[in-house]
Amino acid sequence: MISISTLFSDTFKALKGHWLQAICIFFIYNFSLGIVQAIPGIGGFLSLIVSGPLTIGISVYSLKIINDNFPKAENVLDGFKYNLGNGILAYFILIPVILIVGFILMIIFLAFNFLIYGFLISLFYSQSYEVFISSMDWEALLSPFKVLSFKFGIVEPILLILFIIISFLFSIILPWIIASLPFAMTFFIMAEDTSIDAWDAVQKSWNMMKGYKRKYLILNMLLLLALIPVMLFTFLIGLLWYIPFSFIISGVFYREIKKNSRLID
Repeated sequence: MISISTLFSDTFKALKGHWLQAICIFFIYNFSLGIVQAIPGIGGFLSLIVSGPLTIGISVYSLKIINDNFPKAENVLDGFKYNLGNGILAYFILIPVILIVGFILMIIFLAFNFLIYGFLISLFYSQSYEVFISSMDWEALLSPFKVLSFKFGIVEPILLILFIIISFLFSIILPWIIASLPFAMTFFIMAEDTSIDAWDAVQKSWNMMKGYKRKYLILNMLLLLALIPVMLFTFLIGLLWYIPFSFIISGVFYREIKKNSRLID
């Protein structure tokens, strides 16, 4: 049984003494991808070519941190040294699947969200909207929030606005996380086994994640919720710590799945 609290504590333990190096490595990794994507004309295609090998490399580096096995900056390039072709191929296999499934899920999530928004509008906005249509008085649109503020204070309208913003963000981001769940361990598998081909790694990830997708989804939802205060209260500076932590905790999850599968075997 994988405990979420254990995943967090093990990740903090693994990063102890490696924070500065990890922050620098992940910053360079993401900055390099950004530079490649910014190349006019061919940036998008080039990023698809290098993303697979780079993800293998950053997975190698993360697993070395987790296992306290002398992580080095050059580990990020391991995906180009070993299994380069399969690293590229794995990305080309996964991207279309995740895009199609993620897009379908996003449409469903957004449709459900708009139903909720419609209910909220009918609950709070029906009369004020009619006033606005008849008189074109823009202040009429704010009347529900004024009523809420008068009756309950300023907290309720703020919570209502936050709910709309957060639910919309979740509807945009969460579908892609769900679509990628079965394939989440692919590049960690390729980081450990340099001889495995792309399709076998994808299938192995699919099999490994059976029975663990819900737990991994919960983990990602918690990370997503944590991202909101990190961005709001640290003026994005907290991302320097958040990004390596959120990737390495996936490596810890991979390690725990492997332990459990060995116990079953």
